[in-house]
Amino acid sequence: IYRECDKPKYAMIAPTDVPANKICITTLTDAKKADTFQRMVRWRNFNSLLEMTWPNKQAYAKKHGYSLFDESDSLDNTRPPSWSKIRAAQRLLTEEDCEWVVWLDADTVVMNSEKKIQDFLPKEKDLLLTVQKGGSYNAGAWVIKKSEWSLKFLDHWWNMKEFVHPKGMSTSGDNAALKSYLLAMDKAEFDQHIGVPPRCSFNSVTVFLTPAEYELVKNVPPEKQEWYMHHEKYHKGDLIAHVAGKNNKIDTTAMLLKDTV
Repeated sequence: IYRECDKPKYAMIAPTDVPANKICITTLTDAKKADTFQRMVRWRNFNSLLEMTWPNKQAYAKKHGYSLFDESDSLDNTRPPSWSKIRAAQRLLTEEDCEWVVWLDADTVVMNSEKKIQDFLPKEKDLLLTVQKGGSYNAGAWVIKKSEWSLKFLDHWWNMKEFVHPKGMSTSGDNAALKSYLLAMDKAEFDQHIGVPPRCSFNSVTVFLTPAEYELVKNVPPEKQEWYMHHEKYHKGDLIAHVAGKNNKIDTTAMLLKDTV
């Protein structure tokens, strides 16, 4: 049963409004630059994750003519690596010929390469975020436009130093900082600059059932399974699957990579 992803409610660009090569996809990893302490206390298996997903992103970018950047050299070792996504976006918007930057965590997989990023880019917004469980916004995949407002936004987010967690913890603090920033933002500013498309547009979260969970639902029709039809959960046909919140991301990511088109 196919679950269609709803179109965003904001006005979107025409597919030819932005040259494909000015849409810059980026990600990074700390595989090469992580310090000894961080390697010792790491409790989730992220090793080799970008090595696994990079060819997938590379093939997608080549197919549509997007620019692709491994921003691992932007890693700031004074913070947990997740914070360096901000530095990566800042560099691309100021030093490269990028009109839009698409940040994708290393644990994201392009599942449906037929879908294009231009299909959800807005005419008048500067930032695209997706909602996650609990009503906050997910920092694992987002899209930002080259503009004065965007650069100020990234600078403010980076400088929320009170949210930076010690390295090696299960969370980095960047998502909590983003949530706090957006909650404090004036509604008029939010509505003017930020678009919130359905999560299935480019950041569908994966669901993997345990054997016990499978036994509970195996005889329930898919259309009656709330998670199966939910717009936040990955469904075959969505652009991107995000292995968010999983401890062993290697095995789950490998499963997804076998199912890409």
